Amino acid sequence: MKMRLKRLLVAVALLVGFATPAVAQPFPRPVLQFTGQLVFGPTLIVGLTVVNWRNYSPALFAESPKLPPCGLNTSASRTWVDIYNARSQRLYGFCDFADPSNLSQLYFSVPITQRPRAVYITLTDRLRRRIVVSNKVAIP
Repeated sequence: MKMRLKRLLVAVALLVGFATPAVAQPFPRPVLQFTGQLVFGPTLIVGLTVVNWRNYSPALFAESPKLPPCGLNTSASRTWVDIYNARSQRLYGFCDFADPSNLSQLYFSVPITQRPRAVYITLTDRLRRRIVVSNKVAIP
């Protein structure tokens, strides 16, 4: 009898958990900052960081196998990061971040002759269909 009651309570708890609507996590505007650059032969590698990365919930970067894949990655993260130049041309993207701290170590590379004057990023929450755009930062 105790075992049935225990199973029933667990079942009810699970049902209540699934029935409760998910609360949307805050999705603040990323504050982008240039962190440095490296010339490697004909290639420029640029480092960036999202200064306010601690304001993002880890749930935003959870593996999301129910959402479309990123190439062959069938468990891509819920939120993707894309880097654009000032003319809104995509330079690079990240689709497998596991944690908000990954936002502190962004980078992209371009031929040195195609150095962008400025860049910005977008964060795309694929589950909630939300996009936030950062500030533009100059690339010296």
